Order: sequence, then structure tokens, then C-alpha cells
Amino acid sequence: MSFDGHLIHTCTIENPAAGGAHVYNNPTEAYGTPVTGVRCRLVEVRERVWSDEQQASAVQSVYKLLVRGDVTLDERAKISLVTLEDRTAMSDTFVVTEVLHSRGRSSHHKTAVLERVS
Repeated sequence: MSFDGHLIHTCTIENPAAGGAHVYNNPTEAYGTPVTGVRCRLVEVRERVWSDEQQASAVQSVYKLLVRGDVTLDERAKISLVTLEDRTAMSDTFVVTEVLHSRGRSSHHKTAVLERVS
């Protein structure tokens, strides 16, 4: 099976752009034009459940996103509107924390490590 055959999901990618500064001279986050319908594959890698003495708990999930090598994907990009193979749409938004390039003679594919935005 070719690599494209593994890309069974679609998503929207918003790469960071140069932003301005707000009233306190701190930089603001700005994003470029979203690219929709990007073929991808979202894989949940691991999940941790954190709890404390007061029985409060939080779940941290780590995901990986695979895309073709010619897709522009930067760190801090937003990933949203993920449509799974059964046409279920995820409403979660993810942020790219790391981009890994798989290279042969050319860029074959990219793997991004994602965090879920709550």
C-alpha cells in the first residue's frame, strides 16, 4: 500500500503568520489562510490520567498527524475540522508542538506531534 493509501482522514491547517502587538506591546498570535481538505492521518499515541489528593483529575492525550511531504506544516500551527474515515467530524482543535520530516531523496512525509486545546 502506498503512503497516500494510509491518509484516510482530512483536516484543516492554519499555519502561524507574522502578528502585530496589542496594547501592552506583547505579540499577538496571527494565523494565515486556512488550508482545508488536507489528506492526513490522526493517530492517538498515548493517554495519561493525572490526579491529585483532592480527587481532581485531568487527561493528557498525545497525538501524531501524518501528512504528505509537500504540505506546509509549521510548529504552532492549528489543526481543526478533522474528519475520520467513517465521516465523523472531530470538534477538537490541536496545536503542533513538533514537526518531524521523513526524507529520502525528497521530503516523503511529515509527522507532527499534537496537543489538544481545551
